[in-house]
Amino acid sequence: MRTLMRNISSYYRFLNNDLADPRTNSFSLVSNPIPLALILYLYHKFVRSWGPAFMAKREPFQLKNVIVVYNIVQIVLSAYLTIQCLSRLYMSGYYSLWCQKIIYEDTPLERVVVNHVWLYYIIKIIDLLDTVFFVLRKKFNQVSFLHVYHHLGMCVLGFIGTKYVPGGHGIMLGFINSIVHAVMYSYYLVSIMRPQWVRQWWKKYITQLQILQFVILILHFGHVLFEPSCEYPKWVSFLFLPHNIFILFLFSDFYIKEYITKKNKAKAK
Repeated sequence: MRTLMRNISSYYRFLNNDLADPRTNSFSLVSNPIPLALILYLYHKFVRSWGPAFMAKREPFQLKNVIVVYNIVQIVLSAYLTIQCLSRLYMSGYYSLWCQKIIYEDTPLERVVVNHVWLYYIIKIIDLLDTVFFVLRKKFNQVSFLHVYHHLGMCVLGFIGTKYVPGGHGIMLGFINSIVHAVMYSYYLVSIMRPQWVRQWWKKYITQLQILQFVILILHFGHVLFEPSCEYPKWVSFLFLPHNIFILFLFSDFYIKEYITKKNKAKAK
């Protein structure tokens, strides 16, 4: 038993410390996986069990002002990361779109890169509030498997990316996702502040944008596997690709049911 415990402890230290990038391994919610695991456990319990039970005999909370502030914060953070990636990495030519290895040099720009990777990860944790707001407003139909799985998956991938591979080819995930979120939360902000301005087709095109995001990311991470000269760790693609393919399937299934099947049924009537 003691040998088993020593082996487990040794393996944990290897995964948690030896394999981690020392530049980010001391960051908050990165140095140890337990806090994130606890957050995700509490999140899942709340949105699937505790929250609906708590709201069962209550009226929906009126959270307009809170959600307005939340959406503005999300727009600002997403726009900031988008601009930073575009100006500092891609437009400057510092990063390659085709294949970008992780640069481990301790330079001012690389410190900015790893700090922004961590910020993106923290934003993914903040994103969990989307579902909390749905529950408190009794919009339980929005708390779908797709929605919950997507949020959980992004937090886990954010943790892995920040702890082990901050920067390099994987930056594209945060860049593309930040663009999509800037657009998405702008739509949410308009829909809650000026609902009379919202057009039904906006939501459809936002879903198309999300699907396009996953297609781009699948191609982005997939081609690394067939590029022998690319020095970006291939295990990242093996880990990230299944998630993105599954999410693409879920979003595509939602799109077909929501915007094609329903439309055809309406025409048939």
